[in-house]
Amino acid sequence: MNITEICAKKLKTLREINDYTQAYVANQLDISQNAYSLLEKGATKITLERLEELALLYKTTPQDLITEGYESVLSQSRQDPAGHTNFPPALSVLEKKMYEQTISRLESNIERLYEMIGQITSKISVSQ
Repeated sequence: MNITEICAKKLKTLREINDYTQAYVANQLDISQNAYSLLEKGATKITLERLEELALLYKTTPQDLITEGYESVLSQSRQDPAGHTNFPPALSVLEKKMYEQTISRLESNIERLYEMIGQITSKISVSQ
């Protein structure tokens, strides 16, 4: 794989792990969604300026975005602050990160549901 292909694959993976849409990332870069899509497909070469912007967005370095392997870009996220460590040992770092992102999103949804239940319960108590 050449650098453009490596970067394209990594950008798509990082976007999905962070639960970003192409439109969101494109907006952060101040480009069209179509222009960003072409970067993810490897159809256009990435500029150093874009590479630096994307590295900031994903809290990594430009070098990590253009070198093979995901260990460096995911190394910080391997330590899950919520303490989710009961993953099967055969999972890759990338798979673990994807599960951690899903768990985190579900926990946030549960918190919001508890808040909504509390609001509804309060309204019922007041009306009775």
